[in-house]
This record gives sequence, C-alpha cells and structure tokens, in this order.
Amino acid sequence: MKRALIIAALLLCHLVFTTAQTQGSSIRQVMARLQAERGISFVYDSSLPLDAAYKGAPLTAATPLSEALEQLFARTGINFKIQDTHVLLTRKQTHTVSGHVRDAQGETLINATIFDITTGQGTMTNAYGYFSLTLPEGEHQLRASYIGFEQQQLTVSLTADLTQNFRLRETAGQALSGVVVTADLNSPILGTQMGKRSLGQADIKTEFSLFSSPDVIKTLQRLSGVQEGIELASGLYVHGGNGDENLFLLDGTPLYNVNHSLGLFSSFNADVVKNVDFYKSGFPARYGGRLSSVVDVRTNDGNWQQLHGSYRIGLLDGSFQMDGPIKLKSEREREARGEVRGVDFGTSFNIGLRRSWLDLLTRPIFALVNSSNDEEKITVNYAFHDLNAKLTHIFSQQSQLSLSLYSGNDALSADDDWREERDGLLRNRDIIENRFRWGNLNAALDWRYQFTPKLQASFTAVYTHNRANLDMKDDNRYYDAAGKENSVILAQHKYHSTIYDLGYRSEFDFRPSPRHHIRFGHDYTYHLFRPQTNSQLHLWGDGEQTDTLTSKSRNRHEAHELTFYGEDQLWLNSSWSLNGGINLSAFAIGGKLFASADPRLAVKYQPLPSLSLKASYTLMTQSVHKISNAFLELPSDYWVPTTERLRPMHSHQVAVGAYWQPWQPLMLSVEGYYKLTRHLLQYTSWAGLEPPAAKWDTQVMDGRGRFYGLEADAQYKGRRLLATLAYTLSWNERRFEQFYPGWYYDKFDNRHKLNLTLRYKCGRKTEMYAAWTFHTGNHMTFPTQYVELPNLPDQHPQPELPAWLSRYQLDYGQEKRFIYEQPNNITLPAYHRLDLGFNFHHTTKHGHERIWNISIYNAYCHLNTLWNDIEYKPLEGNKVDLAGHQTFRVKTRGYIPIIPSFSYTIKF
Repeated sequence: MKRALIIAALLLCHLVFTTAQTQGSSIRQVMARLQAERGISFVYDSSLPLDAAYKGAPLTAATPLSEALEQLFARTGINFKIQDTHVLLTRKQTHTVSGHVRDAQGETLINATIFDITTGQGTMTNAYGYFSLTLPEGEHQLRASYIGFEQQQLTVSLTADLTQNFRLRETAGQALSGVVVTADLNSPILGTQMGKRSLGQADIKTEFSLFSSPDVIKTLQRLSGVQEGIELASGLYVHGGNGDENLFLLDGTPLYNVNHSLGLFSSFNADVVKNVDFYKSGFPARYGGRLSSVVDVRTNDGNWQQLHGSYRIGLLDGSFQMDGPIKLKSEREREARGEVRGVDFGTSFNIGLRRSWLDLLTRPIFALVNSSNDEEKITVNYAFHDLNAKLTHIFSQQSQLSLSLYSGNDALSADDDWREERDGLLRNRDIIENRFRWGNLNAALDWRYQFTPKLQASFTAVYTHNRANLDMKDDNRYYDAAGKENSVILAQHKYHSTIYDLGYRSEFDFRPSPRHHIRFGHDYTYHLFRPQTNSQLHLWGDGEQTDTLTSKSRNRHEAHELTFYGEDQLWLNSSWSLNGGINLSAFAIGGKLFASADPRLAVKYQPLPSLSLKASYTLMTQSVHKISNAFLELPSDYWVPTTERLRPMHSHQVAVGAYWQPWQPLMLSVEGYYKLTRHLLQYTSWAGLEPPAAKWDTQVMDGRGRFYGLEADAQYKGRRLLATLAYTLSWNERRFEQFYPGWYYDKFDNRHKLNLTLRYKCGRKTEMYAAWTFHTGNHMTFPTQYVELPNLPDQHPQPELPAWLSRYQLDYGQEKRFIYEQPNNITLPAYHRLDLGFNFHHTTKHGHERIWNISIYNAYCHLNTLWNDIEYKPLEGNKVDLAGHQTFRVKTRGYIPIIPSFSYTIKF
C-alpha cells in the first residue's frame, strides 16, 4: 500500500512539474522538452514563429504524440508531419478574408470588430467599414461585433482569398447598448491608441440636449481633459489649447467655422452623423495641422434598402432628414454579373437639413411692437441653417465613389428707422442698417478602391470655402420746413473675409498580417486667405453740395501645404504592441518654406487580460491661426497663415495611462499628460472686435505654454443603466515676455473638473438622463492698486509704463488709475449645474416611431458667474491697510437661469 502511494505521489509530482513547465513557456521550449522526453527531432525553417507563448492545455507524458503536436501548434499557422522519429514543420498557406461590416440598412459600421475564434486573431473596420484579415488555410469561426448590435458568427473554409460581408442587426430594446461585446478591439484594454473616444449617434443623441437640439461639441465638452470656456457656448479647449488648435474634419474636409449663434449650436447636424473619432493625445501620424485635438466626423452614406427619414421640431430649431436607395440591383442582375451576394450595389443618398426659426418669431413680434410706435421702428432677425447631402455609388465590391456636400450659414440683420416730425412734417430721419452673414461651404469627392484583399486606397478631392460678410450703414438726413432735404450724413462700412482651400488627399491601408497594419499617404492643399477686405464710404453735405470720402483695402495670402505620412501598427506578442509613424509637412508662403518632421509613437503593455499600460509621444505643428479678440465665435474673426516674419506653432506632448476592467460592465482608466507649446500668438494691445489684418504679424507676441494634468474616467454599462464619471486635474500656464515677465494661469485654467452622467432605460417607452457638471471657476485679472499719478509741469500727465503692465490698464481719468500686477490673478466662484432629460417613445399604427423629448438645463437654477464688476472702496483718508493693501471688491453676476425645452421627432 505504501509503495502504491509513493508511486502515485511521484506520478502526481511529475504531472505537476510537467504542467508547470508547459504553461508559461514558449512553443520552442515545449518542443525541446518533447525532444528530450520522446526521443524525436524537429525539422523546420528558422523563420517560423516558435518564440510565441504556448497557451494550450498542459502536455503530459501520457498525451499521445500526435495529440500533443495538435495542441502545441494549434492557432500558430504551422503544419506538422511525423516521419519515424522526425517531425517536419512547415508554414500553413495563408489566405485573406476581407469585406465590409454593415447594419441591416446597408450603412457601414466604423470600428467594428472581426474576431477569428479559431486562431485568436482579430481586426477592426476602418473609416469606410472595411476589414482585412489574413489567416492560415482551413476552417475558421469568424465573429463580427459592434456596440449596440447583435453579434454575427459564421464558419468559413479558407482555400483561397475570400470576400465575406457581415450584416449586423441593432439590438431590440437596448437603447443603452448594454450588450456585451467580447474581444472588442476598440476597447482601451486591447488597442494601442490612447487619448481617443469614438462616439456614435447613440452617444450624441442622448435624452438631454440644450434647447432639445443634439450637439456634437457639447457632447465632447463632457469628456475629461476638455474645458467648455464660456457658459452656453460650444467652446472646445483641450489640454489647455486655444479654440483654433482643434482640427475639425467633416468627411475629410477641414471645417473652419464650427458654431452657430455665437456658440449656442455647433455646425454638425446629429441626424446625419455616423461616427465621431475624438483624439486629445497620442495622435496618429495621418493627422496634422493642429496642436490640441482632432475631431474626425463621418456622415452616413444612406439607407440601401428602403426610403427612410425623420423630422424634428424643437424649441429654437427644426431638422429634416431623408435617405434611401436611388437604384438597387436585383439578385438576378447580381448573379448575372457574378457579383457577391449580400453586397449592396447601386446608389444611395442622404440629405439632412437643419434650420432655426428665431426669425419666424421675431418678425411678427417686432411688427406688432412697431405698429404702435410711429417715431422709431426696430427690426432684428436671425437665422442659421445646415445642409448636408451625400451621394454614394458602389460600382463593385472593390470600387466605390461618394460625393459629400455641406453648406452652413448664419444671417443676422438689425435695423433701426428713427423719424422726427414737427408740425406734421418730417424734419430728421436716421436709418441704421446692419447685415452680418458668415458660414462654410465644403465638398469632397472620394473614390475608394481595393487593389488587393490586403490593400485598400482612398483618393479624395477637397474644396473648402469659409466666409464672413459685414455691412453696416448709418444714413442720417435732415429736412427743412418745406420738407426738402437740406443735409445728409452717410457712413457705410463693408467687411469681407474669406478662405478658399483646394486640394487632394490619397490614403493607403495595407494589412499584410493580423499583427501588422500599415497606413501611408499624402495630401496637398492650396490656401487662399483674404482677411478683411474693407470698403468705407463717408458722405456729407447740404442740398446743393456734397463731399464724398471712400477708402478700400484688402489683404491676400497664398500658401501651399504638402504632407506625407506613414504609420505602422505592430503587435509584437500577446503583451506588447506599438504604433510608430511620422508626419512630414512643408508649408510655403511668400517665398519662404517651413518644413517639419513630426514623429509619433505609442506603446502598449498588457500584463493581464484586464489591464493595460500605455505611453505616447507626439509632436504637432500648426501653420494657420485664428485672429480673434473674444472668446465667442464672432463673424469679425478671421484666419491667417504663418507669414515670413513668424514661425509655425509646435507642441510636444507626452502621455501615459493605465486601463483596467475588473469585471465586464466596469471600465476604469487614468491618463496623465504633459504638453509644451512654442510660438503661441497673442495680440499686443488691440481691444476692438475687429483686429486689423493689415500687417497683423507685426502686432502679435510670440509666447510659450505648458499644460499638464491627470484624467480619471469610470464607466459602468449595464442592460438598463449607463453611468460615467470624468474627472480632470489640470494646470494651464502661458508666458509672453512682452506681456508679462513670468508664467501666469490661463483664463480657463480650471483646476478641477468633474462630470457625472447617468442614463437609465425605464422600459421600452421611457428613458431618463441626468448629468452634473462641476469645475473650478475661470480666472480673471484683479487690480491690486488704485493710484494717483503725478501731473508734473512740462511732462506728460501719465508716465509711460512697461508694455506688460500697460496691457492691463484701465484709464479712469487723467490722474487715477487701476494697476494690475499679474494677469488672471484670482479665481472666480466654482461653476456647477444639473441637467435633466427624458425621452418618451411611441409607435403609431403605421409603424412610425414618435419621440417626445423634455430637456432641463440648469435644473436647480444656479446662476453661474458670467460678468464681474470691480469696485474700489478707499479707506479713510485713502490709506492702505496694515498689510499694505487697498480695498477692492469684485461682484459677480449670473444671468443663465433654468432653461426648459422640448422637441418632437417622428421617424418614417
């Protein structure tokens, strides 16, 4: 009995030892043990991937040789053949399975995951819904998945290259996308990319939106690392950057004006938006031209199955959207041409129109008010519109052409007609007319072609036009007692700023293997900037003689921009992956060439299946600037290129992060960043709303910035509840030697920012939303002294002060003045508000879905600081206190109360 127990114990120890040796070893190490134990030898080519980790079941001495070899070389792409005591190893022949992932209506899905269960390899669809996956010959289990859609799994037998398309159906009744998606390569755990958020329509069209109008930029404002700036405005200040440091792309074309109504609404119509990729760090090499962020917006191609549409009526705006097929080939036509089944061939369209109707309300209101006032008639009208149109034609599985158009426009008019009558006769009439128009026109013609199953290319022609027109006129006329005009004073000012961009872009997407993804391409853009084309007319005189004074000025800048890029995504093993690339750019203007080489590098280490660590470095260059003297987006703002006197802006950014998924519904992440910028621009002393464009580069200062912080995010996603937390701890500092001889905090240096969001699906017909926003108050410049300046004989009454100090002076007379020692030296009260939203769904007897939305902005009506008054209260005898300080008081004023709104949407 003892002997039997000893033998059993020895066998158990041998089994445990063998198992321990097998697990955690490489394939080459397991082969060496098999050679020693079984007396066999392996014959193979040195290029075979034998250093990969073995993840199969434990191999023991009792396991038959053929079964052990099957387990050892499973999922490796290696064939084996036993000949006596020799085992011949050869590489399995590989083939590529490629295609598109679409929804039930034929719309391509971006960032969908295709995973091969047999080999454990996977890939993601690109911006066109295309995927390519190279696998060993044989039978494979493929699974396609996308957040909010049912997974599709099928078996394919690879004996040659195969085209396989997937159609995913939206999960019924899961508005919060609570379906578990396994092996989601878009997850921050698995992907190398950091600082990226992908948003779909479900993320943008939530149960709450300001004025019940879904907004892309206001959705991005809720993310960590992003500051919103002024309340209600669609500002986007990412990692301390300015508003012009964000690259906005609409179907690949740059968008210069991204807001309506001074920032109340963004220019993106949520009805036509398919996907938004937002980058705030770790920028891929294919993006360049801005310092702080990239917002890549893609619109829907259109429904390939049937006509579909919707219209929405909101508090201040409304929208209409329709899409569908123009011509769809029948299955018989497809079979006659040998085309692949399940692929939509033909043409589709997608049209979206959004318009405000404030003018429809103000016209009758002012008409009613003016009807009771014969002396003065005031009229104010404002309206904006967005028009998106897209036409897509699929020639074959390999070839597709699309035309994307966008038109956005704001129009504001303000008129004042004042009349003075005496004894029933007109004696004086003053007519003031103001016309403002600004907007964008974008067009992109894109041809996508698949050269091989591993190589897809896109060739795009791009046109962008940005414009701003201002026309202001004051016509003042006087009449004598006979009613005859005896004098006139006329002043008219016209202002015109435009940008024309014309260029092309070529992009190549090459996937030689599941662990290797290469992108490369180049683009060229011709820029024509015409900032501030001015014309002024002054006319005055009496009834017999008039004098006229006219002046005209214009500015013109032509520039050529050429960019080449290449990036390589490489998975080294199951734990390590990296993405390296470079963006080469040349910007030519006025006989001078600015060249830059911007390297990009991102590394991921995944020690555990649920934990990954990442680091990235990026260098970004920006050669265009937005000249503005306000934090709101005004039609008087204009864009200009880097000139011969200046240098392009540069930023270096290092970021590190940790991502952990302790259990399936919960995702936690922490990211830290440090960014240094050079050659930032700021106006020296201009205080008006129309900074002069003539020789503008002589009136700006060159400065630096340093921005660093920590971002913590948490997300819980259940079947009914979606909860997110986004916290930012940041420092934003700038330095302009001509302005202030030291570092100072930025106006939007909000030390702490916290966003808490809850979305809950009560049932099939009701959804709820609650979001609480908090951040440390903005900064402002506060006076430290109120002094009397001496008025000496034979000298100027106000002595000249340093440039950095005079920039912050407010003159309150000849002898007394506030003195500001440091910019942005105090912090205003903290900002916080609660937003609530509700959606109520109902399906009509005709099958049309109706949605009632109720949104409540600032639910507990906290009046956050929007304006400040500074008061000086001198002590007795105009003395200072014991600390040497004078008495100042700042009074904050808030004006934005609770704002309820509603909208009604019907889909057909």
